Amino acid sequence: MSRRLTRTEMLIGGCKFFGYLARGGLFNINLEVTKRCNARCNFCDYWKEKPGQELKDYVPVVEKLRPLSVSLTGGEPLLREDLPDLIASLRKNLGFINISLITNGSLLTKEKGLELWEAGLDELSISLDYLDERHDEGRGLRGLTRHIITVAPKLADAGVNLCFNLVMKSGNYKEVPQIVRDCAGMGIKVSISTYNCWRTNNRSHMIQEDELRLLAGVIEELKELKRTLGNLTSSHLYLENIPQFFEKKSVPGCTAGLNWVQVTPDGMIKRCSDHPVAVHFSQWRERFFEPTDCGRCWYSCRGAAQEPWSLERFIEMSREALTV
Repeated sequence: MSRRLTRTEMLIGGCKFFGYLARGGLFNINLEVTKRCNARCNFCDYWKEKPGQELKDYVPVVEKLRPLSVSLTGGEPLLREDLPDLIASLRKNLGFINISLITNGSLLTKEKGLELWEAGLDELSISLDYLDERHDEGRGLRGLTRHIITVAPKLADAGVNLCFNLVMKSGNYKEVPQIVRDCAGMGIKVSISTYNCWRTNNRSHMIQEDELRLLAGVIEELKELKRTLGNLTSSHLYLENIPQFFEKKSVPGCTAGLNWVQVTPDGMIKRCSDHPVAVHFSQWRERFFEPTDCGRCWYSCRGAAQEPWSLERFIEMSREALTV
């Protein structure tokens, strides 16, 4: 039941891509469909916030911002019972656009995953930082890891484009190469993001200076696994900047607000998830934000948008799209 892009869709997507290169604009928007969350992560404070308004239709938001891709996030998106309808509406009304979703996986079943996929998802991502009970402890959800490892391979076998989104931090960085190998055995991709203490000021997960040499070795191993296994989606540029972030606590050149933004459940726009709201989507205009010199994170969404585009990168992404 896997869905492949048609040649026509590839042509339309290519035109949009080259238009983006020529004129600029938004590569991606992180669209929060809810702030509600059933997890209790100590590196995120969304679950502490009082739930606010949630729009019933995000098509006008995405039409106004005109990104190449949209990532549906939370909170925990699966707490929205109308999530399949939201995805189907985006797919029906927006033509060629890449739609992904990230979930903590606790509410995910094979049936729910297939429903979301058939509604129009291009990628389903599940947060997973360990392959054992330590992940349960970090998310405050007993039995979470076992549930994810049970459900995810069933969805992958059914043709769903599935990815584990792994946050690299002090407690797991040495194990990341083995996690990538284990996921390859399950037929599941892995995307790496980098822990950041800015939001909650919890520095306990930051990789320390005396670990940087070990970290550099892990990164080299991951680059080799990317070449040999093919299930690690993080780019070489992204991987190579991880040690710099933990050493200098900064990576320059952030393009948040310029070619990617965060959208809250009620339709307000932020430069990124760690900045305050700036404007309602209806008032958005291109170049609303000035360039920033902020470098206080190295999130995967930032790295993907910041990576220089090349013909080689476009071909690689196109091959992935054609084989999904």
